[in-house]
Amino acid sequence: MAKAEFIGLHALTHIADQFAPQIIMGASYFRPEEMDRLHIKVISGIQFRNTTTVMARKGGTTRRKVVGRKVDNPIGFLKERVLTAKQTMNRFSDNQDNYVETPYQVEGSSDYSYPMSEAAFKAITATYGEDLFANLFHGDLANDENGEKGALSLFDGFLTCIKHDVEDGLISEAMGNLVNCDAITAPTSSTDTAAWDAFCAWQQKWNGSLKNQLKVIVYCSTKTGTALARAYANVWHGNQGVRYLQVNGIETYNFTVPEYPNIEFAPSDIYGEGDKLIATIPENFQYGVNSEDSRSKISVKLGSDTDNLDITFQVESIQGARLFNPFASAFCMSNGTLVEKVVLGDFTRAIFAVSANDDALGTVTVNSAAPDPKKDYAANETLTLKATPKGSNKFVKWSNGKTTPEITVVTTGYPDAIVALFSK
Repeated sequence: MAKAEFIGLHALTHIADQFAPQIIMGASYFRPEEMDRLHIKVISGIQFRNTTTVMARKGGTTRRKVVGRKVDNPIGFLKERVLTAKQTMNRFSDNQDNYVETPYQVEGSSDYSYPMSEAAFKAITATYGEDLFANLFHGDLANDENGEKGALSLFDGFLTCIKHDVEDGLISEAMGNLVNCDAITAPTSSTDTAAWDAFCAWQQKWNGSLKNQLKVIVYCSTKTGTALARAYANVWHGNQGVRYLQVNGIETYNFTVPEYPNIEFAPSDIYGEGDKLIATIPENFQYGVNSEDSRSKISVKLGSDTDNLDITFQVESIQGARLFNPFASAFCMSNGTLVEKVVLGDFTRAIFAVSANDDALGTVTVNSAAPDPKKDYAANETLTLKATPKGSNKFVKWSNGKTTPEITVVTTGYPDAIVALFSK
């Protein structure tokens, strides 16, 4: 068996090439089943700008034929819908010491497998794909990439595209695709049907063409979806509930009701929190990736200015989103509220949480100041922690086992916590 050693740049590059297709497809590769469940259309091969034309048809113009009467009605008007793709990137730093392993030959092949290194690339791919996925609805290029919503600044998501259509007058009450809906809240009792009644009243105000579509997807938050399902069950006094749909034998959040056989409800956390509803046809939300650009890739570099054994992985891809048809025959939005609900990875900030087991018994400080629960700490920062009992109370120890009231710790660059234990 080969001995454990650094697998080398050639092997790392080979693994990177294997994961490149996943990077290129971005959010659609990270959660393909969710893209399918939400009926989001994935378009590949786009460049930085993809323009498609949608026809806004004029309806209700057909009449009986009368000899000699002139009939001359406009078809409608054409509207260009643009999908603008943006290049995104991330850099991940590591060290060669974490890529020392024994390769295993793939059965029936001359290739070798590097399980530990491949696990690292899977983590890189998942992190990058998840970041892109989080932007699908609430991404906004206007967000400050260094601010609180920096994670949502990669490209304009569907809701930002809708916001721009509202600003341009394409979505409005006058256009028939912005329709008021009473607030949808969780039922307060087994007889409370208000949430379902509000939806039914809203649906009745849709454009007739939208009502008659073969299929309509209603997007809502998971909380709103639960409220609707419970309220619907209350209509039938608990004797009938919504019908949850299955994909490949696995039950999903999506559900239907017999009264509206062409409507499929699609609750989602990525959609956000609030009671805003969006009804539209399948694949009207579109996610495009530039799969033909050489800049969509994972590149590997050995060494840095501080350590020759450092490894840098740079991930790049090009993608964007759009609402294709905003017109009332294919789209309707309620006037409810909606805010982002985004949780990325296992952690997003490298905080070092310092606290007391009981604030009434004692206090703690970090570098002579009160702990800051929002502060990020880089790796190898030295912190002085001090525990001070109140009154006659006693300091027992720190949660790491140290028994002196004042200690120093060195941060790792990852989330961590320590607790000062006091007693009476």
